[in-house]
Amino acid sequence: MSITLDLQTLLIALVLIALIVLIIYVIVLIKRLFVTLTHLNKVLEDCEVVSGIAAERSQDLDGIISNVSGTVADLSDAVKGNQSTVSAIASIAKSAASIKGMMSDKK
Repeated sequence: MSITLDLQTLLIALVLIALIVLIIYVIVLIKRLFVTLTHLNKVLEDCEVVSGIAAERSQDLDGIISNVSGTVADLSDAVKGNQSTVSAIASIAKSAASIKGMMSDKK
C-alpha cells in the first residue's frame, strides 16, 4: 500500500494548520486583553478618586494659606503700629486659630 501526496496538498495542509494555530493564539490574546482592560479600568477609577481627593485638599489648603497670609499681614501691620492693641490681639488670636486648624486638618 502506498500513499501519494503532491506538494500543493501538503502546502495547503500546512497553511491550514498554521491558520488554526494562529486563530488559537489570537483567541488567547483577546482573552488576556479583556483581563488587562478590566484591570486598567479599576486603576483609572482609583486615579479618579485620588485626583478628586487631591483637588479637594488643595482647595482646602488654598483657603488655609489665604487665611494665614491675611493674618500675617495683619500682624505685620500691628507690629508697625498701624493698628490698635485690640486689633493686634484679635490678629494674634486669628493666627493661632488658623495654625490650630491647619494642624488638625493634617491629622
